[in-house]
Amino acid sequence: MIPKRKPAVPRPRGAVGNVAASLARRRAAREPRVVLTDPGGHPRTLHPSDPVAERVLDAAERLVLAAQRGSGV
Repeated sequence: MIPKRKPAVPRPRGAVGNVAASLARRRAAREPRVVLTDPGGHPRTLHPSDPVAERVLDAAERLVLAAQRGSGV
């Protein structure tokens, strides 16, 4: 027996839908992410909950804060 799927939540359409989708894309683009490149040049994005990604993001944040303090920003 095939389990029943939940009905999809209705999404806004037209101009309202376009604006909502645009805002969602902008929000996703601003989220921090860790992208690793292998020796062949192929990028790989780590999942945000990956412990390695969390450590890299923490180190990057500390570097940015140190640079801002050093430049007087």
